[in-house]
Amino acid sequence: MLSGSVLLLVIVVMIALLIILVSKVKLNAFLALILVSIIMGLASGMPAQDVINTVTGGFGKLMGYIGIVIALGVIIGEVLETTGAAEKIANSVLKVIGRDRSALAMGITGGLVSIPVFCDSGFVILNPIIRAISRVGKVPIMTLSAALMAGLLTTHVFVPPTPGPIAAAGILGADLGKVVLYGIIVSIPTIIFSVLWANSKFLRNKFPKVVEGPAEDLLSDMKVEKDVKSPSTFRSYLPILIPIVLIVLQSFSKQLLGDESTLGTFLAFIGHPVIALGIGTILAFTLAPKLGGEVLDTWVGRALEKSTIILLVTAAAGSFGGILKATGVGEYLGEIISQWGVPGILIPFLISAFVLTAQGSATVAILTTSAIVQPMLGALGLSPELAVLAIGAGAVTVVHANGSYFWVVTKFSEMDITEGYWCVTMTTLVMGITGFISVAILSLFV
Repeated sequence: MLSGSVLLLVIVVMIALLIILVSKVKLNAFLALILVSIIMGLASGMPAQDVINTVTGGFGKLMGYIGIVIALGVIIGEVLETTGAAEKIANSVLKVIGRDRSALAMGITGGLVSIPVFCDSGFVILNPIIRAISRVGKVPIMTLSAALMAGLLTTHVFVPPTPGPIAAAGILGADLGKVVLYGIIVSIPTIIFSVLWANSKFLRNKFPKVVEGPAEDLLSDMKVEKDVKSPSTFRSYLPILIPIVLIVLQSFSKQLLGDESTLGTFLAFIGHPVIALGIGTILAFTLAPKLGGEVLDTWVGRALEKSTIILLVTAAAGSFGGILKATGVGEYLGEIISQWGVPGILIPFLISAFVLTAQGSATVAILTTSAIVQPMLGALGLSPELAVLAIGAGAVTVVHANGSYFWVVTKFSEMDITEGYWCVTMTTLVMGITGFISVAILSLFV
């Protein structure tokens, strides 16, 4: 097999090929990852049969770890979206924070909603709210769009059960409960500083446009039928909060209660991600006005269709990571990093930021970077949990016109591309820098 600088050159070429296939050729990330994994294994000198075994083994191993968890998370998000529970959460935050602090309210709302709901869908769901706030409160739509966009994207990359951080935890062997807890901690300053930028005098004065229309009720853009049938605010939160609490408790129960404790054993069971998300799914089903085939079959089927591509791309990243690990490039890169004295936490952040900027998808950036970083994790001197968060910070730096989220935000906010760069690209730059600094500070204490 190849080794040393020649192997490193092959890896660099393969990563460049992966980015080109996804961003230029527009090949689906699943096929691109599988193809590059096979080519890289053969190019590095691995026997053909070992390449196949490594690709399929990596695929199956990761799918076994996170497949059920991702599917359940998407089902919860689908139910929250369809029943109007996501809007209830948004309204409750708005009432507590107040219209005068509407930018902060939308940032927090986005952060909560995006834990179970994909950020693209979350922006579409909440778009009527920010338009109504802009119209009634005379708040620039740029400010509200940037704040909501930032809140949604922040927890999308930092807090499970969104697919990216769950998959990264699986690839890197991170404790999922700690990722949830640390991800929430890092999300707080990231959202706050993003909102400060979105609500800055500079941005408000540069883009003062508000949504025109009569000053009707705040939620006049929203469907009355959905409001009438939507669940209570308290119940709307339960499918999100209960699984998170159970997973976090499970992660720390052994340390606090010991391995032989009956309570610790019980918490370890109900706090396992599969069981915790299963409980969250049951709670989500109770939000439906009537539990029947429409909910249990149609809604679930729709969610599983949405989750298919995420599951396949995630598992394909497991194949890519398996090949990378088998080549031994991680150890070689670790030696180089040690000699150069580069801070270990900077490496996953920079790789993730590069991949995100090159191809546009935060999830693909997280998966790809996790596979690259996994073999060198020991040499970086990072815990798996901090590596997941550093990768997440890079995966929001910088979103621009090659990403679908960029166009969702700009089109629904009726912005041109220049306004989009100010709203999305500049805001994600603030997010990425703040997120990385927050992870770096957190690394001093955990």
